[in-house]
Order: sequence, then C-alpha cells, then structure tokens
Amino acid sequence: MRPNGGRDRPHCTAAGCGFIFFGDFSIGCGGVVIRDRSVIRGGGQDGNGTGGCVQEALLVQRGQNPGKGSWQIPGGYVEVDEDVADAAERECWEEAGIRARVVDVLGFRHAIGGGVGGPSTNVYVVIRLELLDGPDAQPKPDGDEISDARFFTLEEIAGMEKVQTLSKWSIQRALECGPGLNQAHKSTDINRPGWALFGLPLPDGVEQVAIQPRPPSVPAQPPESLPPTP
Repeated sequence: MRPNGGRDRPHCTAAGCGFIFFGDFSIGCGGVVIRDRSVIRGGGQDGNGTGGCVQEALLVQRGQNPGKGSWQIPGGYVEVDEDVADAAERECWEEAGIRARVVDVLGFRHAIGGGVGGPSTNVYVVIRLELLDGPDAQPKPDGDEISDARFFTLEEIAGMEKVQTLSKWSIQRALECGPGLNQAHKSTDINRPGWALFGLPLPDGVEQVAIQPRPPSVPAQPPESLPPTP
C-alpha cells in the first residue's frame, strides 16, 4: 500500500511494473423502447368505432436472481470491447427478440461499489431506442435469463407489481422529456476503436467542431507508483 491521489492504494511491488489498483468498475445499459399501436375505441352495434393510438413500453421479466420475477427495461452489462450504444441494441435483441436502434441517452445512474452497491462501482446508462420491428411485433424472451417479455401500456405498468423504479423513471423520461444526449462522434480509427462521444444536440445551423481523439499511448507512471528510493 502506498499513498496515491489522497489515499492509500495497492501497488505492485514487482520491479519495473508500477501497477496501481484503483478498484473494480463496470458499465451497464438499459434501453427504453416505446411503440405506438393503433386501436379502435368505442363502436356500437354496427361495429364502427373511432381510431386511436396507445403508447406501450417494452419490459422484460427476470428469470434469475437477483430480482427474479421483477419487470424492467431490457439491459445488461457492456462488454469491455463493446460500444455502449451497440450494447443497448444487443441486449434488446437478446432479451426480448426486438430489433431497435439507439436514438439518444436519457440519463445515467451511478452506484458506489464495495460495501454499498455490490462488488464494483457501476455506471448504468439509460438509452432511448427506436423500434425497428413493426408495431405488431411480439417480443420473444430468451427463456433463460428472461422468462417473459411484453409491451405494456402506461396504465398497465402503473398497476403492476415488481416493476423496477429505475425502469419507470426511464420510461417517464422517454415520454416526457425532449432530446437527450446524442452520439456526436464514433471513431472509425483502427488505432482508437470504440472511442465514442455523447453530448447535447446542437441548435440548427451550428456545425460541430472537429473531433480528434488523443492517440493511444503507454500510460505514464506517476512518481508515487514507483518503489520508494532507499
């Protein structure tokens, strides 16, 4: 253990290493998919009614612990070599069999790890997705991690038990808020794969400044990471 950044941290003592352990971190994502479904309301003996539209949100039911039986928006962990937007689309397809495309970021949740929030500190990014399948598409759960997947109206969700509050918060943001953070840049440089930038949408007529990510380099070793001088 050696002082680093205002606290003692584990350091590797092997000659020439200098590795510092800063803790365990993970990134998760969840996707909000809203569909507008046409319905026929009313109608008398002649069967005629008025056309309308109802909004429904996609929820999946966990088939495993933790939270077995609870309902939530589709989501999961982002792989270490995966773009967070790609992860949101993948999770939606894997868990619910629904094809959707990322629109923007609605917000994020930060949970401290260790004795408070689990083994690792986690950032969970909430993403709005556009439904690519038709409005009559039926979700298909994977049958393992997810036991059920369905679109629910807002009234149905309000009366359901075991719907995660973060999912309710996310659905409300998707329906009530304006544009979120959009993907302003995604690197195509093979030397900098997976470099992506999200930000507030610029006003019409304002051109985005050029984005030039810093080239990859060997991490510098701070002086405190080196073995103490005798």
